[in-house]
Amino acid sequence: MSTTALPPRRLGWFADRPIGVKIGAVVALLALVVLGTNALAIGRINDMRDGQQAIYTENLKPLNSLSAVQRATAAHRARVLEYAFSDVARQQELIGQMEEKQADVEAALAEYQPYVVDQAAMDKYLDARASLLQLLTTTAFPTGATGNIVGYAQLVRETMQPLFDDIADGLEEEGIAQSEQAAGRNAAAADEASSSITLLLTVSIVSIVVAAGLAFLVIRRILATVGSVQRSVQAMADGDLTVLPEARDRDEVGQMAESLAAAQTNLRSVMASVVASSDAVAAASEELSASSAQISASAEETS
Repeated sequence: MSTTALPPRRLGWFADRPIGVKIGAVVALLALVVLGTNALAIGRINDMRDGQQAIYTENLKPLNSLSAVQRATAAHRARVLEYAFSDVARQQELIGQMEEKQADVEAALAEYQPYVVDQAAMDKYLDARASLLQLLTTTAFPTGATGNIVGYAQLVRETMQPLFDDIADGLEEEGIAQSEQAAGRNAAAADEASSSITLLLTVSIVSIVVAAGLAFLVIRRILATVGSVQRSVQAMADGDLTVLPEARDRDEVGQMAESLAAAQTNLRSVMASVVASSDAVAAASEELSASSAQISASAEETS
């Protein structure tokens, strides 16, 4: 068996720290993992909340405004078609209602304007609407006021209906563009949520693996030194002082192993000195016995 202590195997500064520092470092690392993961999760949740707010502001709210435009436009159209078939009093009432609906359309358009997606579709709607309003003022209402239902119906069929179609098509195309934009933003938000979950899982797994690896390394090295000390002490109990413990680190356990190795070395030196002294005493005793025998022999010869 070896009679010299194995050289300590170090891992640098951390390996030589006290056990309490090592355990504290592992606990601190785990705490940092938890705090970091929570901070990352909170940041991602805030980003998704901002994304939801953006979807509401940039898509849901504009769609509501566009729906208001469509409703007011449809209500105005219904009154235009009713105009020629009404008496004078009803016609005046319808004109007042149409003015209110036009005011509603103007207000809804002003609210919606910053969110326009398909400008060509909105231009189509606005041009057709302007032409319709001009036609109503210059031709349709005067024709309807005379009670010329046939002429009014022909005007609706040949002139106003294409304008109605352009108005409806423009609003429909803009609505489709808004819906597609909203779908794209929803898909982007879903992708961001998925990537956030993946990132959180990845960071958590990597952090846990690192913390677990550090804990395993600390425990393994401590147990290795303790096992080495145990084997050395067991050998001492069996009378063998040549099995020295291996001091891997400079922590408390490593220092204990080094102290035990030093004690074993000193004890071997003491025992070696005792053995040497015993040998010297035995040799001196043999010489003394030989001298005594020689003296006795000489005395017998003299007598």
